[in-house]
Amino acid sequence: MKKKIITFTICCIACTFSAMSQTAGDVLRFSQYYAGGSARSVGMSGAFGALGGDLSSLSTNPAGLGVYRGSEFTFSPALHFTGTDASLDNATFNEKSLRFILNNVGYVYTRNFYNEKGLQSLSFGIAYNRLSDFASDAYVMSPQANSSLLDEFVWNGNTNYGMDMGGPPLSPDELNPFYEGLAYDAYATNLDNLGYYSEYDEYGYGQWMKRSMGTRGGIGEYDLSMGANISNTWFIGASLGIQNVYYKEYYLHEEEPRFQYLDYFNFSDEFELSGWGLNFKAGVIYRPIQILRVGAAIQTPSYLWVKPYHLSAIETMFYTAPSDASGEKYFYYDADSDPSKRFKMTTPWRYNLSAALVVGNFGLVSVDAEYVDYSQCSLRPNADFKDQNDYASSSYKSVFNIKGGAEYRLGPVSFRAGVAYYGNPYESASDVGFSNSKGMMSYSGGLGFRMRSFYMDAAYSYMKYPKHNYFMYYNPADNMDVTSVMQTKSNKVVLTFGFKF
Repeated sequence: MKKKIITFTICCIACTFSAMSQTAGDVLRFSQYYAGGSARSVGMSGAFGALGGDLSSLSTNPAGLGVYRGSEFTFSPALHFTGTDASLDNATFNEKSLRFILNNVGYVYTRNFYNEKGLQSLSFGIAYNRLSDFASDAYVMSPQANSSLLDEFVWNGNTNYGMDMGGPPLSPDELNPFYEGLAYDAYATNLDNLGYYSEYDEYGYGQWMKRSMGTRGGIGEYDLSMGANISNTWFIGASLGIQNVYYKEYYLHEEEPRFQYLDYFNFSDEFELSGWGLNFKAGVIYRPIQILRVGAAIQTPSYLWVKPYHLSAIETMFYTAPSDASGEKYFYYDADSDPSKRFKMTTPWRYNLSAALVVGNFGLVSVDAEYVDYSQCSLRPNADFKDQNDYASSSYKSVFNIKGGAEYRLGPVSFRAGVAYYGNPYESASDVGFSNSKGMMSYSGGLGFRMRSFYMDAAYSYMKYPKHNYFMYYNPADNMDVTSVMQTKSNKVVLTFGFKF
């Protein structure tokens, strides 16, 4: 009977596999921020660099803390809706998901000095802002597939990952313990003197197949900030950012061949990254005349300490027990990585310029421009991730992210709208499976109601991500990847409740 790979071997190989499975795309994902925070900020697409007076600005330009004239507490729950279209074999499948998240919560304390000139006030703030969300779900299905995931398992074992076809197959102990090694242990593939094979080699295809996949997680930032108002003309601020990052991607692959021996099999895979990081921000807002404000801010790279975790599992069920399985018909095997292994990530510097026109109590218009060079993101230590860092420096590029927002006030009620453009970080979008090299657009709107000591805001934002190819497995018979074309649309509704003291 086949035996499980011994624990020591799994642990040793898993550590190596976990380290090598990190990609430049992981640090790029943690380097991209979108309009988040309070409903007022979301409703104006995050264009608050020169405005301030909102706890969302602590994550962009902490000089906005100096604009406060009193103390304030805010709380912003949100609902995040996503819908993903995924296509396979000329059929399209739609899957939706709904998540409740905390988009913003914070408190600012302001001390006024009532000086005629010079220092007017000092403000101290602590806030949490949601900078990015990764949640989505998708699936594809084929009632009569013309290939199988087992084909790749067999090919990996027989070709020794690209060695000459005439060479010997890998031994069972050399198989990837997170992938084809599990299939061999669970009798989904077998080995004879000609190499690895599956029942598909004898009975052909036409089986029912389904792939369910999804992502979870996001980027949240806790900011400890201080801001000052100097002569009601200069506003300066600084902030220490503490980031909490989490990303999970997973899939479940199901096939029902209904062969003479193999009834069905399921293969699942999960990969997680979780950790914490630090950054520092400093900024200034200058008001030369009453209606005009201009701002500038700089943010250091976020230095992230992250922990990866990888878990794969296979489940097989047989009509007739394999000959050396002692009569057993059901098998389950899994493999996971060392949960104590950690490494470091470094995101790029960020530079922000902004301007706003504030027309009394009637309304305002604001624009932010952010420069980010994504080719500078990296994994550490470089000795372990040199290939990934070389890929990032050659495949990613610098971008400008542009945000614009407007607010019109009608007594205690405010109406808001915004639009944002996020530049494409890839030198060649086709190299990473995207359909085009354009950036992404985000649209938002909202309204608010304000009283003397209480206010409530609501906002809605919409973003459509580019189409991209999702790799499922390799089909050696056709020498091509089996992929699904996917596109996700994101919708977020945010409510903010604010209390002034």
